Parts: sequence; C-alpha cells; structure tokens
Amino acid sequence: MNRTFDNQQLDDIAKDYVKLVLAVGLHDASYVDAYYGPESWREACKLQPLPSLKLNVAALLDSLGALNFTGEGRCLLERQEFLSKQLASVEYYINHLLGSESCFSVESIGLYDTQAEIFSPESFQPVLDDIDSLLPGSGELTGRFDTYRAQFIVPEHKIPKVFSAAVEKSRELTSAYINLPEDESFRIEFVNDKVWSAYNWYQGDYQSLIQLNQDQPLYLERCMQLASHEGYPGHHLFNLLQERELVRKSHWPEYAIYPLYSPISFLSEGSANYGLSLIMSDCELIEFERDYLMPLAGMTGDIEHYHRVLRCYKQLVHLDNTVCQQLTDGEISPNEAESLLIQFGLYCASRAKQRVKFYQANRAYVINYNHGEDSVARWVERGGADKNERWKRFESLLKRPLMASQFVS
Repeated sequence: MNRTFDNQQLDDIAKDYVKLVLAVGLHDASYVDAYYGPESWREACKLQPLPSLKLNVAALLDSLGALNFTGEGRCLLERQEFLSKQLASVEYYINHLLGSESCFSVESIGLYDTQAEIFSPESFQPVLDDIDSLLPGSGELTGRFDTYRAQFIVPEHKIPKVFSAAVEKSRELTSAYINLPEDESFRIEFVNDKVWSAYNWYQGDYQSLIQLNQDQPLYLERCMQLASHEGYPGHHLFNLLQERELVRKSHWPEYAIYPLYSPISFLSEGSANYGLSLIMSDCELIEFERDYLMPLAGMTGDIEHYHRVLRCYKQLVHLDNTVCQQLTDGEISPNEAESLLIQFGLYCASRAKQRVKFYQANRAYVINYNHGEDSVARWVERGGADKNERWKRFESLLKRPLMASQFVS
C-alpha cells in the first residue's frame, strides 16, 4: 500500500475538518473558540444547511476509517484517532443544533469523550461541616462564609495592578521550565455582563487577549488561579504550543482550529485548572500572596487560615457536575439550581444566578474543569513527585494532546 498516498489523504481530511468546523461556527458564534489557519479558508466559508454539513461529517469519518496506519508508527495512529474523536463530536453538535436533545451523561460522552461521576448534593455536607468549624460566628453558613471572604476582595481600582502582577508571576515561573517564543504576549481587558469569570481568546501568532469579568468581586486567591488558568501554564501556553509544535513545525492543520464543544476542551480546561499546582506549592502561593499581592491590594488578613478554609472549599467543585446534570436533564428548575449552589456550594445569590446561566449556555461542558483537572493530575503525577519530571510530562501532554479516553489507557 502507498503510505505517502495515505498520508496525503490524512492531510486532506484534516483540511476538510477545519473547513467543516468553520462552517458549523457560522451556525453558532460560540463554537469556534480559536482559529489561526489560512485566512482564505475562513473567507471562503459559506453558510450551508446543517443536514448538508452532517453528510460531510459522515463522509470524512468514512474516509478516515478507511486509512490503515497499522505498523506505521504511533504518531499517525494518534493523529487519526484525534481526528476521529473530533469529527464524531462535530456530528454530535450538529445534531444538537438540529434540535436533538440528550441527557447530560450522553452529551458528556458525545462531546467530550468521557463521563464524570455525579454525587448527591447531600454528600458534600461533611465538607460544609469542616468549613463551618473553621469560620467565626454562628448562624447560616453561606452568609458567614461570604462575610469571612469579604476581607479578601481586591478593591476594584487595584484589580488591574494586582491581576497583571499575578499573570507576570505565572509567566516567570512557567518560562523557567518551558521555552516560550520571544514574540509571545498577551493583553488584559476588563469586561462585564458575562456568564464566565475570565476568558482567554487566543489570537494566533502566539498572542492572547485575556478578558476578566468584573460582574462579581475578585477574591485574592482568584488572581493566581485565573492568571495560571487563562495565561501560564494554562490556555495561552496550551494554544501557543499547539501552534508552534503541531501547526507550524508538523504542518497538521487540524490543530489550527479549536471547536469549543469538543474532546480537546477536556484537556484544555483540565490542564489549565491543574496549572497553578504545577507552578507553585501551597506554601509558595501563600508566601507570594502575603508578601506581594496583599500589599499591592492594600489588604490585611490571616492568609494562612484563609487557605485552610479554601482547601476545604475546593472539595465542593464536583457539585458543579451534580447541579448542572440535574438542570440539564430537567430534574430541577433554574431557581432550584441556584438554591442548591447557595446551600451546598456556598454561592452568594448573584454568583449562583451567574453560574446557572453558564450551565444553561454550556451544559455538560462543566465536567472539563474538575474531571479534567483530576485526570491531568493523575497522568502528570504518574511520573513521580520530581518537579522537572512533572513539567516534562505536562509539556508533552500539551504538545501532543490526549483525548479523555486515552488518559486511562
């Protein structure tokens, strides 16, 4: 069999996949999160009926399945599998746009190649009891938690300076382990009226726009969390490494586009969430916040105790999956979802309302944050506790992304 011909076919399928995703994006503006392929492909993209696009997906999957790279090296097989998973998710999303509805768990597999474990809201009660024991005062826990955290809100006029310092620190720590392009950079923009807290819009050419939503208060710990998640070693690094290693060096066009509701988001969000624990230990984080960010914010408080509370609070992250699953599957109303977040997630009312809007807009996407982080952590730390080795495994993961099902293989 002519392997050169098979390789060319794979390249052609990859190009058609990119153009297909661009075409689906004309039906949903949120679908294409980033694109840095040939501009002529975007310009040539025309609005096509969704049933026609669905037929195109089926034809590409058939062509992809007919290629046989057995014995030709793992590289080509992994590339074939990546395209197969991504195309299957495109097909699923087209069906969604055509009005097909499915439950949360089916959507999780169809779009993200995985399912997350769902816990009952009541199972989080022991964590709430631990937080209760750490907080001063008595009475309703959510209100006491909100009052306690208020001392660590960054004043609005201090946010640009404090958040910029956090991003610069995350870049400094990341660049000690990963060779960054000399011309990479980002800019920060402050926005309002969004369902998310922050967003990285990767622009191509190693540039990003990081938007920070100011609808909700910015707590001190969120500065480094968001800086590492949206910047380094999170979304900005993830995208620039794919552009440099896979699009520019390997000439694989399928990585020049990022469909948001697809399997690659599992790694994108999971690695971004994991990033902070990679660049800083708990002690290093507390020291940086105490000695640098708190003075910048004009803030005082017992940061060590605050982080004891936050370590408990993080154990509530999987409540996201529970509430979103119940809302998506029609088991509860939006108001009931807000109540669950307030009671078991310690959300204030306005933040609960914002989060429910996120669930309604993005549905099963929420599993990519906590389930993704857990999976990335297990994979990276499988190589041991040595920091250099963890960084090597993390970098290799971003350079050659795995699908969720590959994390357990």
